[in-house]
Amino acid sequence: MVAAPTTTEQQVTIKLKNGDTLKGVLVPDETTEAITILLHPVLGRLRIPATALITEPPAKPWKLSVSGGLSANNTDSDLSAGGTFQLDTSYSEGADKVALKGRATYEVSRDQGENASTTDTNEGDGELRYTRRLGDRLNAYATTTFNYDMLNTIGTDVFVGSAGLGYDLIKNKTTTLNLSVGPSIQQIWGGPGCEADPICGQAFAAGTARAQLEWKPSSLASITVTNSYTGAYVNGIATNNTFSVALKIFPMGNQRLFTSLNGQTIFNALQSPRINNSVSMQLGIKLD
Repeated sequence: MVAAPTTTEQQVTIKLKNGDTLKGVLVPDETTEAITILLHPVLGRLRIPATALITEPPAKPWKLSVSGGLSANNTDSDLSAGGTFQLDTSYSEGADKVALKGRATYEVSRDQGENASTTDTNEGDGELRYTRRLGDRLNAYATTTFNYDMLNTIGTDVFVGSAGLGYDLIKNKTTTLNLSVGPSIQQIWGGPGCEADPICGQAFAAGTARAQLEWKPSSLASITVTNSYTGAYVNGIATNNTFSVALKIFPMGNQRLFTSLNGQTIFNALQSPRINNSVSMQLGIKLD
C-alpha cells in the first residue's frame, strides 16, 4: 500500500519514450541521475530508468526577437506613415530576470493645414525592467521607461522610473496576468513650447501601476496586453497612461518566424498634444 502523500511531497508528471505518462509523488532522497523513484497511486512504488524518460531541454536564459514593418501614427491631427523596427530581449537566471524592449519609427508626416510632407524619426520608446521573484507569485521590480515623439510641441521626451512589488493573479502554462504598483518619478522635456511651459523640464514624484496579460492559446498565436498608468503629483494628479496590444501569429508553428499586429495609445496630460495613437504590422524572428 502506498502512503498518502503529505503537502510537502512533490507531485510530478513523467513522460516516457513509449508514449505513456505517469503521475505520482517523486521520492527525491532516492532519485538519482540514473533512476527515478515514483510513488504511483495505483501501481505503487516504481523504479524508472533514465533511459526510459523523455528529457526536456533546459530553458535558455537568453531570449531575443527582432521585427520590422509598416507603421501609421496619429498625434493630435498630424498624420504620418512609414517603417518601424522593434527589439525585445531578456535574460533569466534563478529568481532574477532582466528585460529590454525598444522601438523606433522612421516616418513621413504631414501636419494639419500643410501641403508638404517631411521625413523624420518621430516616435519611439524603450523599457528596461528588472524583476526578482520573491515567491511563487510575488515579485519585486525596478524599471525605467523612455518615450519620445518629435511631433509634440511640449514634451517630446518622457522619462519614468519606478520600483515596487508585483503579483501574478493568473499563472499557468498558457496565461499570465501580472499586476505591479510602486512609487515613481516622471520628467518631460523638449519641444518648441517647452521653455514657455512652467512644467516642462521639471521632475515630479509620482505613482505607477501596471497590468500585463500574456496569453498563448496555441503554438500558432500569442497576445500581450499591457496598460501602464503613472500619476504625477502636479496640479493635483497628472495622468500618463499607455495602453498597448500585440498579436503575434506563428504561421510555421515553430515559435520562430512570426507576423505581428501592434497598437498603442498614449495619453499624457503634461504633453501637448496629449494623445498619440500608433499601429504597425511587422514581420519578425525569434533568435533564442
